[in-house]
Amino acid sequence: MKKIWVLFLLCKLSLLVGQTSTNSTGSGDFNFTGTWASPKDLTGNANVLTGHTITIPNITTVYSNKITFNGTAKLVLTNNSSKWVAANSMNVAPTIESINNSINWSSSSVYVNDAYGVSHYTPWIDATQAWSAGTVNNPNDYLQYDLQSPRWVQGIVTQGRGNMAQWVTSAKVETSIDNVNWAVASTGLTLNSDQNTKVYNNFSNVMLARYVRVTPITNFSYPSMRLGILFRENILRSCKEILAAFPGSASGTYIIDPDGLAGAQPNTTCYCDMTTDGGGWTLVLNYLHAGGINNPLLLKTNSLPLLGSTTLGTDESASTTTWGHTSNSYLNSFTFSELRFYGKTNANTRIMHFKTSHSGTISYFKTGTGSASGIQAGFTALAGHNALLPANSISFFSNQGNNAMTEFPFWNNGAYHWGIYGYAYRWEMDDFNNSSTYHTHHQIWIR
Repeated sequence: MKKIWVLFLLCKLSLLVGQTSTNSTGSGDFNFTGTWASPKDLTGNANVLTGHTITIPNITTVYSNKITFNGTAKLVLTNNSSKWVAANSMNVAPTIESINNSINWSSSSVYVNDAYGVSHYTPWIDATQAWSAGTVNNPNDYLQYDLQSPRWVQGIVTQGRGNMAQWVTSAKVETSIDNVNWAVASTGLTLNSDQNTKVYNNFSNVMLARYVRVTPITNFSYPSMRLGILFRENILRSCKEILAAFPGSASGTYIIDPDGLAGAQPNTTCYCDMTTDGGGWTLVLNYLHAGGINNPLLLKTNSLPLLGSTTLGTDESASTTTWGHTSNSYLNSFTFSELRFYGKTNANTRIMHFKTSHSGTISYFKTGTGSASGIQAGFTALAGHNALLPANSISFFSNQGNNAMTEFPFWNNGAYHWGIYGYAYRWEMDDFNNSSTYHTHHQIWIR
C-alpha cells in the first residue's frame, strides 16, 4: 500500500485570513492567471463580468468561496472531469512537496549567511538540520518556497530543527502567484512544540499560489524550521498531466506519482520540459559525459534523473541526481505514448532532436525485449535536428533488458551510432569513434 500522509490534523486555525474577491478580465480558462484582475484573490469570490466566458479545463478542479455572474457572463465545464468546489473544502490526506533543490527555496536571511545546502540552510522536511533565521524576532526574516507553477495549496507542514531544540511556535503565512502581489493566508498559525513532530496546518481557504512565504512570529530558543507545502489536489502522474491541469507551468523540477495513489510506486522528483513541442515532457534518461571519462551507467528503479548542466565537457558522472536512466519495470509504471530523443557531441556539429510514437521502440524500452527496428521510418524531426540518425539506421541491438535505451538501440554500422557506455566503453552520438574520447550529451523524454 502506498504511503499516504495521514493527518492527525493539528490544525490550529487561529486568526486565519481568507482571500477576498477578483474580477474576470476577459474570456479564458479559469486557471489562467491572466484571466483575472487579481489572481491572488481568486479563491475568495470570483466575479465573472458580463460578456466573459470562463472555462474550467479538462481534469481540472477550481476553488473559490463563490462565483458570481454579471449580465451575460458564463461558466463552462469542459466535461465531467471539470469541477468547481468551495474553497473551504480541504483534502483530508493531502500530498506534500518539500524538495532538496536550491531553485525551489529562498529566504530573506539565514543564520550567519550560510549558503543553500550548508549548515543552517537545509529547509526541507526531514532534513538533518533546518533553516535558521538570520536574527531572533525580526519580522523581516522569512522562508519561502517556489512551486515553479501556480498550484492549489491548502496549507503547510512544519518541523523544528532536527539536531537541536529550536522551533517556530507561530508564524504568518502568505501566498503569491508572481512573487510581487501577496495574499495573507494566516496572520498567526500555531506551529511546532518540539523538534521533529510534523505539524500540519490547513488555511481557511484553498489558495492558488506559486510562492508560499512563512514568517516566524514566536519561537522556542531560536527560529529554526523545516517546511513543506500541502496540496489540495493529489500529485499528478506526469509532466503532461501537470501541464494539462496547470497551463503555463514553467519547465523545472516537480513531484509526480507515476502510477497514481492506488499504485505501488512512491512519489518521485522529476524534471519537466514545459515548452518544447508543446511541453509536457518527463525526463527519463540523462547522461552528460565528459570526453576521456568512462564511468558506468546508473540504473534508477524508483526515481528519475533531473536536468543539471547542458554544457558539453561537463562531467556529471559522479552525480546520483542528474546521471542515470530508468529501469524497464519503472518505465513501465508510466503512461505515455511518445518518446523524445536529444543528443549532441563535440565529435561533430550535428544535433539529434526528434520524437516518435513507434510502438515497437516504446515496448522495447518498457520491457527490455524486442528492438527499436522501425523507428527509422516512424519519427518526426524537431527544432534543430540535423542528425543522420535515426533516418539512416540499418541495425538495432535487441533484447538488452535495462540497457535497451543505452546499448545501441539504433545505428549504422561503422558510421553513425547512438551509444551510451556501449560495450562498456563507447560514447557515441551520430558518429563512430569506438571510444569515450569525445564529450556527449544524451537525453530521452516521455509524454
